[in-house]
Amino acid sequence: MRSRKQHLRAGQSYQAPPAPFALRLCSTSFHRAASISLMGAPAFDKLAARLRDAPRAKDAWADFAAAARASGRSAEAVGICARLYDADPSFVTALRTLLALVSDEPDTSASDASAEDLQHPPLSIVTCSNDDGRFAAMSESFGRALAGWPHDIVRIADATSIAEGYTRGAAAARGEVIVFAHDDVEILASDFGHRLVRRLAECDVLGVAGATRATGPAWSFAGWPYLHGLVIYPADSGYRVTLYSRSAPLARGIRVMDGVLLAMRREVALRLGWDAQTCDGFHGYDVDFTLRASQSGLRLAVACDLGLVHRSYGSFEDDWETTARKLMARHPELNGEPGEETGPVARIVPSARHAMALVDNWARLGRLERA
Repeated sequence: MRSRKQHLRAGQSYQAPPAPFALRLCSTSFHRAASISLMGAPAFDKLAARLRDAPRAKDAWADFAAAARASGRSAEAVGICARLYDADPSFVTALRTLLALVSDEPDTSASDASAEDLQHPPLSIVTCSNDDGRFAAMSESFGRALAGWPHDIVRIADATSIAEGYTRGAAAARGEVIVFAHDDVEILASDFGHRLVRRLAECDVLGVAGATRATGPAWSFAGWPYLHGLVIYPADSGYRVTLYSRSAPLARGIRVMDGVLLAMRREVALRLGWDAQTCDGFHGYDVDFTLRASQSGLRLAVACDLGLVHRSYGSFEDDWETTARKLMARHPELNGEPGEETGPVARIVPSARHAMALVDNWARLGRLERA
């Protein structure tokens, strides 16, 4: 199957597969055989030894997580998965299994007292939205997530493009920090303001998904192992927690980012500006802005612990291709070779509480292992 980049080079249209099909590609079951639970520790020992000798042995990975749970050795299995993935970050199977093993129950023993020491700079949320229902839901979500935090929400209801709308929104924003966000997002983290400001203290532009390599007109063109971040999507039976690497809670050295949420100090937004000439529609503005930011020497990073839910998967339609060609003409490095394409690494959990617990435990795993 041709990649998006190959279609662009051939002057052909690219039709992305429907979201349900794309999501089925990553469906991995870790409960294949009832016999695993009966074998317990011997089964786990055998599978662990097999993976040490042959890390990419598919037959061993198929039942590894189930055997670890059945034998009560999930913590040991987490260590094995982490070591194998860190040794080869293109080894997506190890990352998928690691995600399956991390608990989705809140860790009541964990605490983070540093939130009490943070200042509360005023925040401005800027969004382009001509849909009253989506805007109301987004505003309510940010209101809960920023309760007690000084903030305002700037709505541009008549934007001719995202870049044009964000330009007006930035000028109208009153906050020291501006968060540019889509109108179909939900924030699950009840302490979102603290998390955001803590992560922004370590970078100049912050997002939730991005790549350390810029090779095409969409951030995901970088492919594995250059993708980073964590985004939550709705699922029929709860929430789908999707991640792109093990870098947690912050991945640094980012070159391009997804525009579902981009946060920065007000002066950064005004100094860089949004290019409404190149990006005159509703695509490409994020790649252009973040690439220019990284080219100017600013520090870009993506956080995996903000608890952002995006209620759409995006699309690659004719208007996207038009903007993509403009981006590739303006930024020569976007004409590079695309990276390896894989299905997303994701796990479905039954509720928002479980989704946020999984997000926090994943971020905590990164902090503990890098301490």
